[in-house]
Order: sequence, then C-alpha cells, then structure tokens
Amino acid sequence: MMRITTKRSRQADGVLNVMKCRSTICEQKDDLSPKHLRYRGFVLVWTAVIFFALFLLVGLSLDVAKLCIVNHQMHNAADAAALAGGPYVKKNRDYARDLAVEFAGYNKADHLGVYLERNDENLAYGDIIFGRYTYNRAEGKSYFFRYDPTSVDPMPINAIAVNVSRTQDRMDAGGPISLIFGKIVNVFTANLEGSCVISDPDTYETIANPDTGVIPHRHGPYAIAVAVGGSGSGMVCLRPDKTGLSIQGTVSLTVNNITEPYVYEEGAITINSNDDDYCLYTNGTSVEVNADIINFTANDFSSTGNFVFPPEPDTYLNFGQPPMPDPLAWLNEPENKPTTNPELAAVRATDLTELYGDVFINAPIKIDDYPNPIPSGYYSGGLELDAGTEEIPIVLSSGIYILGGDGLKVGSKGYVVTEPGAFFYITGDGMVDIDGGASFYATPFKDGVMYDGLYDNIIIAQDKDTLTCADINGGPGFNLEGAMYFPQEVEQKGPHDPAGYALSLGGSGAAFNNQIITWSLYVYGTGDVLVNYDGRNPAPVSKAYLVE
Repeated sequence: MMRITTKRSRQADGVLNVMKCRSTICEQKDDLSPKHLRYRGFVLVWTAVIFFALFLLVGLSLDVAKLCIVNHQMHNAADAAALAGGPYVKKNRDYARDLAVEFAGYNKADHLGVYLERNDENLAYGDIIFGRYTYNRAEGKSYFFRYDPTSVDPMPINAIAVNVSRTQDRMDAGGPISLIFGKIVNVFTANLEGSCVISDPDTYETIANPDTGVIPHRHGPYAIAVAVGGSGSGMVCLRPDKTGLSIQGTVSLTVNNITEPYVYEEGAITINSNDDDYCLYTNGTSVEVNADIINFTANDFSSTGNFVFPPEPDTYLNFGQPPMPDPLAWLNEPENKPTTNPELAAVRATDLTELYGDVFINAPIKIDDYPNPIPSGYYSGGLELDAGTEEIPIVLSSGIYILGGDGLKVGSKGYVVTEPGAFFYITGDGMVDIDGGASFYATPFKDGVMYDGLYDNIIIAQDKDTLTCADINGGPGFNLEGAMYFPQEVEQKGPHDPAGYALSLGGSGAAFNNQIITWSLYVYGTGDVLVNYDGRNPAPVSKAYLVE
C-alpha cells in the first residue's frame, strides 16, 4: 500500500492532480478519493487463489482419471476371471476357482497384479462366488443367488460372480489406490470395491453384507458369467425348426435331477428349434413346467391357455442358446451277432419269429404257448404284449431286442417286466405303442457288463430312417429306466397335431428315467409326467458368457 505524503488543492475540471509518494508519483482523477488506492495489489492475491483452485481442480481431475483407469483395469480382470472359470462351475469348481485366480492375476491394476481370494466356503460377498443367475421375465429384473453348500437342498449352479477390490482392509490385494494430488488436501488414498448383489431365493430381496450389515447395491469392478452347456438335459428336442415341444391338456411336466452327489446339477429341457413363435407351444386347461432350466435356441416362444412357470428361480429361461448336438447320433441298429457267443446275445443271426411266430399275447399268459421269459433277439414281426398279472407278469429276458413289423406294443392290460439289462431297438416301419393302462417296468444295461458298455443306460431307440411316430401313454404302474431315443424326422402338421411329432408322451402319472432325446415331442394327458435325469449324455461345454 502506498503512503500519501501530500495533496494539492483541487484543480479545475479536467485537470489532473499530481500526488507525490515516497516511491512514485501517481496521476489521479479529480473525483477519485485517495482511499481507493489502498486496494491496489489485491489482483495478485485473487490470482494466487484462483490459480491454486485451478491447480486443485486439475489435480482432482487427474486423480479421478486415475481412479477411472484403475477401475477399468480391475473390471477387465473381473471379466477375465469370470470367463475363465465360468465353463467349469458345473463340473469342477476347484478348477474353476483356480482359473479365476490365475486369469485375474494376468491383469494389472495400478501396476500391481490383481489378486483374488478363492473363497472355498463360497461365503457371501467373497471374491469368487458360485451361484445361480436368473432373469424374472415378469419383473424384468435379474437376480444372483449364492450357492449354499450347507443347504439340505442346494440350489443348482450355473454362474460365477467375481468381485475385485482394492480397499484399506484388503492389503493382501494391494490396499487402496494411492492418489497423486489428493495429498495436498490430506487425502492420500481411495477405495475401489466391487459388489454384485446377492439375493434371497425366497424373497428376492437383497441380502445385507454380513460383515457390515449394509444392504449393498451393484457397484464397482465385478463380473458375472453364466455357463452354457456342460450339464446335459433330461429332455432334448432336436428339431431345428417349427415346434420342438408341444404341451396340451392338464398336465405337469417335471424334469429334475437325481444325481448324488451333485455333479450335473440341472434338470434341463433343451429345445433346438429357432422358431421364435412356436419352438415351445402350449395350449391347455392347465400346463405346468417344472425344470431348473429351459434352453432355447430361439429368442422367444408362444403359448396360449393357462400356462404356468413356477416362480423364479425354479425355472430359468435361457434364450438364444447354441443348439445341443444329438448325444446319441452314433446309435444305429445293432450288428449281427452269433448266437454261440455268450457275451453277445443273438440279435439278427436267428429270426425268432420263425420259432414263435409274431409274438402276440393277448390273454392271461400261458407258458404252454410262449416261453416265459421271452428270449431276446430279432423279431421281424415285433412284439405285441397284453394281459399278464402282477403275480404272473410277461417277462422279457435280458439282452437286445430288435423289433420289426409292428415294433413294440403293450396293451392296456399288459403287465410287462424285463430282467435286468434290456435294450429295445425298433427297426423298419415298427413303432412303439404303449397304452396308458399298462404296467411296464424296464431296466437297461449298466456298468459296462454287456457289449463293452455300448448300450448302457439306453432302454428304447427307434430307427432314424423310419417316419413312424411313437406313442407312450404311461400310468401309475409305469417306469422305464434309461434313455429313450426317437430321432425320426417326421413331418409336422401343426403345433397342436400329435401326428406330426416323433414321440407323443402322456398319461396320468408316469416316470421316464432318465432321459428323453427326440426329434420333436408332444406331451398330453391329465397327470404328471416325470423325467428323473441323472446327468447322462451331457452337452459339451461350449462357452461362458458375461451377463453383467
């Protein structure tokens, strides 16, 4: 501030006064008071303040930019870890965790390799969490449910969630992110924490973090990947166009898993049709589908009538999936085998029709007319079985039955039981026709005891080249163990016409163990149709894809 030493009297208008100071002489307008000269130099102060604020703003921007870059790096690590472990979450979870940890470490965040804890206990809000990812179509929301290994009925797994964190309490992962300019204002670090939301499968509500009690939201660097394939399906409809599965009447279709311990944990239905309108067609008084997952190659489906999916997460609809390859595409008519080979029973070497005629039993069985058990082998006329009782059933011996002519028919009064280890192959124009009143208990080959295990766990197969439809109308006394295979590519007449489906399946309560593989399937009736899938013929793992 300048010191005024003298002041001359006011001059005439327009004439300048000259004021002398110790250090300078300043010109002053006639009407300017000397006190205003006290503010000289404040520009320097404001300039310093503004430049300091700008410096802080630029520094803050650079720190925010650094955090954005590190967050992106951590997110990339989460994506890589989820995609690496995803294909193995259903079959080898230890390996899935190993891969997730390994591939996360290939990525760097803030010049440090990304570290993940394995979380072998699968605790909520860990770094690696196995669970079930599902989408509720009615709500338009997705949910992630943690797999609880301590549960009596553990939820099937189809996804892996990866959370990547750099926080003050995670020094093992590198600790918080150091700031460059934040130190000026005494802020040295910042936390970055990934969190997917864990939902309660009963209430769908977000579960609070057990460590903090806080109900979180989805934030930070995290990723969720869903596995495709690797689990197989209890019901596979191979047709690539038109309707793969049609369900009519008042029927409950259930495909579940009975494997212990859980290896392939999904009782899935797979529909290969790419028809967005009619890949799955339902029209009935009450149609209910119970399955862990329905895999669609199509992007949608059409249904009419009262069609019910159980509440999520019991059924998860997977649209736009790759078609499942035919797991029994290799299966052809068994080759001729010599009758003298005790390990390979006769199938074509002798036409047993020549001995017994077209085997037709339609009265209470009499051993005098037909052998009991009826021997396995080739019957050009097929087998038509009826009558029999629980006390005196019609017994089919163990071995391979190749049935031409009328194929395999069981009438409404049939009571048929196979000895352990039987396989029916329908050839020519033969068909499978089993009436709803029949009792039929059939057991396939198991454990590689016969035929080097080639036909293990398969009970009925129909020739690919025939155009004859199969009709199985089961009842309470009906249990076919093993896979049923009907690949015949019949021409479809409409989604509601059973004559256009390779297999029509119905009844008032039947169990079909353990897999149905067919070109197309028509389900009808007034009861429950149950497929107890046991994990056979799994689809190969194709990929895991990121959903979040």
